Amino acid sequence: MKKLIALLALALSALAHADVVDWPLSYDGQSTNTFIWDKRAKPLIQTRVPAKLSRDVIAGLGGPPDPVFVVDKRYVSASACEAHACPEKGFFWIDTQTGQGLGAVIYDGELRLGSNSLAAAQIPAAARRALIDWTSANDITVTSVEFIDRTGASASIDAAQFKPAPHFEPAAGGPSYDCKAAATRVEKAICADAELAKQDLALAKLLKEIRQGSAIIADRNELRDFQRKWLKERDATCNAATNINACLGKQYQSQNDRLMNWKPTH
Repeated sequence: MKKLIALLALALSALAHADVVDWPLSYDGQSTNTFIWDKRAKPLIQTRVPAKLSRDVIAGLGGPPDPVFVVDKRYVSASACEAHACPEKGFFWIDTQTGQGLGAVIYDGELRLGSNSLAAAQIPAAARRALIDWTSANDITVTSVEFIDRTGASASIDAAQFKPAPHFEPAAGGPSYDCKAAATRVEKAICADAELAKQDLALAKLLKEIRQGSAIIADRNELRDFQRKWLKERDATCNAATNINACLGKQYQSQNDRLMNWKPTH
């Protein structure tokens, strides 16, 4: 009987939230801070996330921000880390067509999820994907997952459900890519030289740091294009060089200096 009552409560809550909430779509690509500063944001989170968790989610969204992501012109996710406590991060996801939402906070690999309209076994694939992308982008390995429903009751979820797909992990000495797939003269030269491999990995790490520090999608796209342009210039300049290693060393040092001083134009 208790299970039946709980399921009925969830169903009624889902119906109550089955409404279009399209205003978050307007924050696509903007900073999460601009989203959370909207006077509608906190009430939205409070009605979608259990009281036991909503305050932590809101606090987590108020610090150094990530961009707001919109998928399929429907699903919105916003994330940031708590001001003065960046190891603790907050996340909010909403389906703007149904009004169903999900909040999360994570600290030291411990992921706490909560929803007033979803059950632990009913997390939508789009929400799960957004959560995995979020933790993966922040280099977080989820070690445990706790789900909190609208009543405040908790349930454990297998952390493996939030594990990202396998991907290449560079060795400590670099380079940033898989040398087994190296195809060009430049790529092979970098793989064959320990110092160049180290430079390549260091540049990739610097690029990632700058990207993660950019809270606006347009800025991240500008950074991506800036790097792609340099890669073409690097290959064109060094591919025909007599001393390809010396050429590449100069290219990496120059790009490192440019990235250290790079600023978006927006």
